[in-house]
Amino acid sequence: MVARRADAAQYVACKLVGTNRLSMPKRPVVHRYEDPLDLIWLRAATDLGLVIDRSADVFASYDGNGTLTIAEAAYFDADDSLAQMIFHEICHWLVAGSRGKHLPDWGLCNTDARDLVYEHACHRVQAALADPFGLRAFMAVTTCWRPYWDALPEDPLRDGEDPAIVIAQAGFHRAQLPPFDAVLTRSLSATAAIADAVRGLSQPSSLWSLTRPRHRLGSLVSSSDDLHCGSCAWAVSGKSGLRCRQHKEPGKSAPLVSPDEQACERWEQRLTAEDCADCGACCRQGFDQLTVSARDPFRQLHPELVQLQDGETFVPRPGGICVALDGDGGATTPYRCRHYATRPKNCADFEVAGDACLLARRRVGLSR
Repeated sequence: MVARRADAAQYVACKLVGTNRLSMPKRPVVHRYEDPLDLIWLRAATDLGLVIDRSADVFASYDGNGTLTIAEAAYFDADDSLAQMIFHEICHWLVAGSRGKHLPDWGLCNTDARDLVYEHACHRVQAALADPFGLRAFMAVTTCWRPYWDALPEDPLRDGEDPAIVIAQAGFHRAQLPPFDAVLTRSLSATAAIADAVRGLSQPSSLWSLTRPRHRLGSLVSSSDDLHCGSCAWAVSGKSGLRCRQHKEPGKSAPLVSPDEQACERWEQRLTAEDCADCGACCRQGFDQLTVSARDPFRQLHPELVQLQDGETFVPRPGGICVALDGDGGATTPYRCRHYATRPKNCADFEVAGDACLLARRRVGLSR
């Protein structure tokens, strides 16, 4: 204990160099601390051909020639960060298109409401990109446009009447292309990894507390502790164990999961034939066409419902809806096939909660 006090006294003495109490040689400083998030997003900017300058004269400004100027940290709000600022400006670039890199402020006016629709589109892209990494709240905009952000739906790119949606959809598509795809995936993944490390150490007032943990397969963890992989409709038992079809990649086997591990946000309760009345995905936009073989009795029983085109016999689906389908999935008008008892063999062979069922539900937005 005495030694510790002596060490503390020596440390304080070192800090008093230059006063009349003590004079000691100055310690050379070889390395300096750098914020890890700053490093991640400064590298992202560099890899996209941007130079970051810090200034007390602007909050954020782009010169159209590769230099992005961002305010010094002293001018940030408490919930701002350099990472969020760089990410936000990249999203401005995404909605402005390739020509935006060669125009001041990405070609967008930020002093009046002329280009407000592009600002809104930027928010939608920002939310859509950050959300899969559990960073939507962490990377939220902090300007006076925050009410628009807070009102965004769960899927900020879902079709709707807001004119910003179409612009955002195009911007999000650009984000999936080089050079943005690899840079953004790397940067958001690295940010999420830091979030995983510090989330449990943060106070409720910390931005880190707003980040969401991810399942080891990549999706966000379910907000319910009571849901487990073993009870999910899309977990199927195989020779080597339980496999998750929700996270199956093309050309690969579905990954193994433990029945007891906490489920991801894609969890769905097990489906039965009764659930078809609320779904109907396989009979509507889930698939484009229902073919009928030459030997299928349906052709003789319901010739008025069968068409021949380019040598293929099929049951038409005008507007994506099978001509034999009634109802709209509502409580009083469930989906029902008028000829269920004599339906085509392809329909009879369709497995509830099978791979094709999952595909159809994904296509109509009932599964993620």
